[in-house]
Amino acid sequence: MSKNILKRDTLYIASTRSVYLKIIALLIFAIIMVFIFILLGNKFVIYNSKDVYKKNIELNAAISDVKLQIKQKNEYIEDLERSNEEISSIFNKYTDAVKFEVAAAEKIKTDLFRKDEKILELNREINYYKFLSTSFNKNNIISIENFNIKKSLKDNSLSYNFLLLSNISDKNIKASYKIYYDGVDLGSSKLLKYHNTNVVKNRIIFKNYLKLSGNIILDKNKKINVLYLVVKHKGKTYKYKHTINESER
Repeated sequence: MSKNILKRDTLYIASTRSVYLKIIALLIFAIIMVFIFILLGNKFVIYNSKDVYKKNIELNAAISDVKLQIKQKNEYIEDLERSNEEISSIFNKYTDAVKFEVAAAEKIKTDLFRKDEKILELNREINYYKFLSTSFNKNNIISIENFNIKKSLKDNSLSYNFLLLSNISDKNIKASYKIYYDGVDLGSSKLLKYHNTNVVKNRIIFKNYLKLSGNIILDKNKKINVLYLVVKHKGKTYKYKHTINESER
């Protein structure tokens, strides 16, 4: 009986030892696996750290290169701005010089125009006093001089100008004038005699002399051969006949 109990105790102890041994073996295996996992993990971390470090170095190098390019571009932009300021300054000086030259040219042109007008006025006065000195018929108070015409290239009109001289010095002369024409009606071939051109604003007042100008609107179906300038003063009529040549058509 006691032998059987001893035998069972021995088997129980052996079984318990076997269990402990298995547990210890599992623990040792687990520790070894954890150690291996930690070791591999550290190697993976170190490897990744090296790769990240390498990439960081490359990234920093790229950033440094970009910063250098940006610095060079900024320096280039600053150079361009300085050049632009210099060019703008030169251009402004040139523009001011051109404006000054234009203003000077305009002033010279204006002065020349005024001088030309003064010369024309003096010539008119000379002609007027010549007219006075050579006038034998004191009854002819008005003289018609320098009648000129010019055909317009833009429309069917005729510009004219003429000079009136008074035989009485420093006295206001009130008068009126009309322009008539002889010609041909191109549509019917009818001869036209002494037709009125209907000049508007034809009443005038002047002293000594007066330069007049205006425009006549022509009918394109009419050919004008002769123009008559008729000036009336105190019931007396003064006429001037102008035959149109081919260069005036």
